[in-house]
Amino acid sequence: MTTETTSAGTTAEQNPPADVAAMNQLVRIGDYVTPIALRVVVELRVPDALAGGPRTADDLAAEVGAHGPSLYRVLRALTASGVLHEDRGHRFALTPVSDLLREAHPYSMRGMYRLSPADLHAMAELEHGVRHEESAFEHVHGMSFWEYTATHPEHHERYQHNMWSMATLEIPAVLRVYDWSATRTLVDLGGGTGQMIAGILKEHPGMRGVLLDLPDVAPHSRSLLEREGVLDRCEIVSGDFFHSVPAGGDTYLLKRVFYDFTDDECTRILRSVRSAMHPDARVLVLDGVVRSDNRHDSGKLHDLYVLAMGQGRCRSKAELSAVFAGAGLRLTRVIPTGAFPLVEGRAA
Repeated sequence: MTTETTSAGTTAEQNPPADVAAMNQLVRIGDYVTPIALRVVVELRVPDALAGGPRTADDLAAEVGAHGPSLYRVLRALTASGVLHEDRGHRFALTPVSDLLREAHPYSMRGMYRLSPADLHAMAELEHGVRHEESAFEHVHGMSFWEYTATHPEHHERYQHNMWSMATLEIPAVLRVYDWSATRTLVDLGGGTGQMIAGILKEHPGMRGVLLDLPDVAPHSRSLLEREGVLDRCEIVSGDFFHSVPAGGDTYLLKRVFYDFTDDECTRILRSVRSAMHPDARVLVLDGVVRSDNRHDSGKLHDLYVLAMGQGRCRSKAELSAVFAGAGLRLTRVIPTGAFPLVEGRAA
């Protein structure tokens, strides 16, 4: 950097040329308005209302229960991100992005983009979670994420909708990338309402399944398993995977479980699995895996969400290998799915 002497005899630095590209990138990544505006549109079900074709903001407002001029401003802002398209008559239409936010879309992602005020309030206090061991969520709400979810039905409904949407994308992904032909019995640990195991069993008629979850969760899977036509091939077990898991499975699946727990807790879970596995069995962990390079990574971003909400985290391959090793298992491979990777482990 060079300097020049002013008429007053002082020395001033000559500013380098402005890096406009870097400035524009900072504006894009620093924007928290667009993510919230997107969730407002999802909560109002605007994509569903546009399924029949382009409509004006006033027309949409009358259906979704909004103030027309205000809704127009939100919709207009989202056109810049390709979420919606506005024509010269000020009518808004779906794009491939917003089409995925319709409830009826076969791969609907609507549940992943609901407006959750409790989560947003916690994210707004992320600095607290970075400065202190206490999570931002507990700092804001005075209780853990799970305690809040259990006592606030609206938050619980949004959380369940999110899980459902994610599973809709994950089921075809894991079916596509993994060879399930050697699995005679699949044990889904923390299987929730049974969406994942039902999807896998439907594609493999010769496979049997076991779903394990806590006593207040596991029984709720019966209706879905029956509706999907796999209840006769799937045993429902109430229990706690920290203490024991059903024996005799060929493949043990832990879907989006690890990022809620500490390393020691994850190792305890895997020790329960290891004690139940026969020598040739496998364990599959579907979870956020943090990349070791500087490329865009959903695992790194989800890790910050987990940091704000609780005490767990997303891990690198090396960190997961250490967790597996603590339970007498070896991590054999990490399989990309297009969503969270599938991590495979076998007996060491």
